[in-house]
Amino acid sequence: MEARTNSYVYGIDRHTLSLTSIHSGSEQNRFALGTLGVKETSEIHVVDFDADEFTLASLVYKCSGGIRALASTPWDASQLLVVSGGQAGRPSSSVSLVRLPDLPVNIVDDGTERTAEFVAQLESPVADQAVHKLAVHPVAQFRQAGVVAGAGVSIWDLSGQTASMKTVVSTARYSMDEIEAMAWDPASSSQLATADGPSVRGWDTRSDTASSRPSFTVDYAHNGRVRAINYNPNMPHILATGGDDGCVRLWDTRSLAGPVIDIAHHTHWVYSVEFNPNHDQLVLSAGADGLVNLESVVSVSSAQAVAEISDEQVAEIAGGGGPIDDFDYDEGDEIGKPTDGLVAQFDDHETSVYAAHWSAADPWIFASLSFDGRMVINTVPREEKYKILL
Repeated sequence: MEARTNSYVYGIDRHTLSLTSIHSGSEQNRFALGTLGVKETSEIHVVDFDADEFTLASLVYKCSGGIRALASTPWDASQLLVVSGGQAGRPSSSVSLVRLPDLPVNIVDDGTERTAEFVAQLESPVADQAVHKLAVHPVAQFRQAGVVAGAGVSIWDLSGQTASMKTVVSTARYSMDEIEAMAWDPASSSQLATADGPSVRGWDTRSDTASSRPSFTVDYAHNGRVRAINYNPNMPHILATGGDDGCVRLWDTRSLAGPVIDIAHHTHWVYSVEFNPNHDQLVLSAGADGLVNLESVVSVSSAQAVAEISDEQVAEIAGGGGPIDDFDYDEGDEIGKPTDGLVAQFDDHETSVYAAHWSAADPWIFASLSFDGRMVINTVPREEKYKILL
């Protein structure tokens, strides 16, 4: 395991569950976190990280109800989907699409009080069931989102002036458990996966039987609940899951006899798992043990050819400049090749880490968020970065 990099902390005296990376359309490493706000007005904190100056800057927007889930929209950097808590902190049965007015390209806090503006409302897919998860499609042109409540997922079209529901997917026929997580297939506007109890299911929303018949099923993906799920952005048939057994597992949906990789570097529930959007051999996970793990899964990535480059080629490329001009390379150094395994473990948090996301602007930067209001920015260790680039 490689040496730790420097960490940069943004801390507030509020409880937090939700974090998202904002697709700002610029070079800004921008994240948004939401506060629970059970007894006080909740807040959306927009935080920029300057990777050159190693500084953090933030703006705060007031928002009604405690924020239990948050997701940015890749087609509009000023819009967020928000799951708000109801009275006494109970989760709401709806999701709001909100706009952050006067959100600048470069954040400068001028002391102005800001409030998120309501745009549209998305209803629960199941009557009298509270919404607890949501997922926006990662591809801007598709402009849709999934809203999770109970055993149902409602699919919403957000391409118009108002939100309109397209269909509902339900696992009620197959399971007594609620859906814990969902993820969109980035290569399709109609494919998604859900997790209920220990099971993972795939769905094609174009099918007339989408609400009752999954396209694939893994009945016992984990020993305990599956709490996180994510598609590989470059190889959509590769799916990552995280569960109550502390494991992160990778699956090939074309052959589901067993996981293609089984990773056991957490000691408690895994709440978040996410492939790097540019370098899919890197997987980020976070959990109730307070740890954020960075894993290399190069053997089942689109970059697996990198692992076959010879030592002579590595040395030749390293001496040739190009994208690694700023790397202080010594001919005696052994950079090596990417291999499967734990790259780095980050223990900056003292409580459960509920979310970890890659920056939408820089593939080497990521943020994690724990319940105590602590957001931490970290970077991929330099040695691993140049193993990938070489």
